[in-house]
Amino acid sequence: MKKWLSLVLLLGMLALLIGCTQTPVQPSGSTGTTDTEQPSSPQKTMTLRLSTNHTEDYPTGKAVAKFAEIVKEKTNGEIVVECYYNAVLGEEKAAIEQLQYGGLDFARVSISPLAEFVDDYNGLQMPYIYRDSEHYWKVLNGDIGMGLLKSDKMLENNMFGLCYYDGGARSFYFSKAKVRTPDDIKGLNIRVQESALMMGMVSAMGGNPTPMASGEIYSALQTGVVDGAENNLPYYLSQSHNEVAPYITLDEHTRAPDILIMSKKLKDSLTAEQLKIIEEAALESSDYQRELWAQSEKESEEKCIELGSEIIRLTPEEKQLFMESVKELNAKEGAKYKDMLDAIAAM
Repeated sequence: MKKWLSLVLLLGMLALLIGCTQTPVQPSGSTGTTDTEQPSSPQKTMTLRLSTNHTEDYPTGKAVAKFAEIVKEKTNGEIVVECYYNAVLGEEKAAIEQLQYGGLDFARVSISPLAEFVDDYNGLQMPYIYRDSEHYWKVLNGDIGMGLLKSDKMLENNMFGLCYYDGGARSFYFSKAKVRTPDDIKGLNIRVQESALMMGMVSAMGGNPTPMASGEIYSALQTGVVDGAENNLPYYLSQSHNEVAPYITLDEHTRAPDILIMSKKLKDSLTAEQLKIIEEAALESSDYQRELWAQSEKESEEKCIELGSEIIRLTPEEKQLFMESVKELNAKEGAKYKDMLDAIAAM
């Protein structure tokens, strides 16, 4: 009995000795914790979706990718923005509607379809109101433009504006007609965005406005459903419209920026710090896009000529005829934005 008791005591002492000298095993990659340290909780990632109908290599396509990159970097990966190109999540009007109820987080859209929801944006795209590009950007990045982005009207429509992207000057292009005056437009079917102002502008010039989605323009020009369309030169080339509409009339009727907007639902869910990062990232991406755009415009004009497009540059007298053709429209439609337009003219 004594031998058994001695054996049990000996085994117990050995177990105690082993327990005191053995080093605890840490999980792979762990540094261990002290009695006062608590294991850090895993970082939660917020994945957000951004829609654009432009291509990935288009200046605005590169800009939204830059926006996503900056947001991810400044939030240390806490917020990840996934960009969807080529309207895979819907054309611009559909993207705006999805964003309004929170089905989308961000959208890059043109000002024209956005004006169907917030009418004041029509004031920024009245025909022939900007003297040049410098004047245009003073308006957009000043109290007028930024005030609209953050306005109560935007919030009432469940949207919040972040920044403007350069959309250049929009001009007409045609499949067969060489247009130099409004008389040359009379009777022609011209594709426009889903915008009452743009439709009114073409009507004032004597044409037949034909609203349709951007993805339908190529085939409409090719089959003769429309005789012409209007946009900037980088977009014209990016969509291969030079193949079906080689005659470009550089009338530069409007300067319609693109806008990066976010859902109010998302805005309300963010912390103040997160919102600040997103707003700063958007403005940085805007500066980046403007540099890309300037280079793209220069290259696009050279490429148009190389591919056989004919660029028709208007004389001051011919340009004046276009301005005169919309004078009544500007007086009638612009009455709603008189204070804004007066401020723009005074800059």
